[in-house]
Amino acid sequence: MPNSAVVRFNETFLSNHERRLLVAIARRLPRWVTPDGLTWFGVFGAGLVTLGGWLSRDTMGWLWLANLGLLVHWFGDSLDGTVARHRQIERPRYGFYFDQVIDTVGNLLISLGEGLCPAMRMDLALIMLAVYQMLSLQVLVRAIVDREFHMAVGRMGPTEMRIGIFLINLLIMVFGARGVPGLPGGLRWEDLVVSVAIIGLLFLFALQMRSHMSRLASEERAEIRAEP
Repeated sequence: MPNSAVVRFNETFLSNHERRLLVAIARRLPRWVTPDGLTWFGVFGAGLVTLGGWLSRDTMGWLWLANLGLLVHWFGDSLDGTVARHRQIERPRYGFYFDQVIDTVGNLLISLGEGLCPAMRMDLALIMLAVYQMLSLQVLVRAIVDREFHMAVGRMGPTEMRIGIFLINLLIMVFGARGVPGLPGGLRWEDLVVSVAIIGLLFLFALQMRSHMSRLASEERAEIRAEP
């Protein structure tokens, strides 16, 4: 969080179970494992996703490396803040800045990894990245405006997104890249899934934007009327 006045919320589908798991892991980590080290470990995991996607040009079995990278990325990205809070060594401004900036690097590496896989389209992977960053930017702007940092957008957060990518990789290894009859341009099932996800996230972005703007406008009109 930018500072102690900002309230942090995590309301994703898996947040309750994930929080308990992360706290249990944080309690058992050796002292030499630091929050910054975990953040960089998450970047390493994202790099494994890129490597796995690139190597999958030879055989789709390399997507197991990409999925391992997603797990490593979750471990580092999710645990860094938990460890800092558990050890009471938070650095709110530094931690918030470092975490958010590094997240953009990890998101890019993961998207490149998916796009490099011959079963996926790079253009769709990068469009998905752009839309996800739009939602992330909306979260950050709301933190400034409302002094509330909501990790979830429509009950979806980074963990749910990683699970979705993990499942797509798994299905590609099981079923391969197959075209969908009746769709133009030889679109495959994975292209269709990603396209639907992009449209859904854009719709969610528009709904959230409309809701926040309507609420803020109403609150500010009330403040103006209340002024002497």
